[in-house]
Amino acid sequence: MKPFRFGVNVRDAPSRAGWVAILIGGNGRRILTLAAKEADMVGLTGITFRAGGTEPDLSAWKTAAVDERVQLVRAAAGERYDRLELSALVQRVVVTDNPRQAAEELVSRWTQLSVEEILQSPYALIGTTDHLVEELRRRRERWGISYYVIFEPYMDAFAPIVARLAGR
Repeated sequence: MKPFRFGVNVRDAPSRAGWVAILIGGNGRRILTLAAKEADMVGLTGITFRAGGTEPDLSAWKTAAVDERVQLVRAAAGERYDRLELSALVQRVVVTDNPRQAAEELVSRWTQLSVEEILQSPYALIGTTDHLVEELRRRRERWGISYYVIFEPYMDAFAPIVARLAGR
């Protein structure tokens, strides 16, 4: 099982002269197939914008859709799958003792999803620090996601989780 990583650090790169890790991310079949075949890291984003659209499609946030995306990557990667690192682009981090209330607030904005779908998705991290540490371990076990990209406004909230999981 790959250790958790939460940022790019030159020291983590393999010691091959001139080597740079390539991350390709998205949600669509074509981009994930390309990433599986060519990249070092496959970034799962969970968001699709239809051509010309401004309203995102969040249906890929549902656990069955994440299962499907990971299976697509696994099939497209073939023998190289075990060498890939899977990443998730996290849209929200909310450290709280009341995750249901926080998810309900998000449902008012993200009407395509239920509270349960938001709480189970790898693209939102909502709960206590202890809960999120265990949840990230569970998600790594289920989907193999070991690298998380967190938006800057959530870095302070996420720091205690990084401290507990980095390199484990």
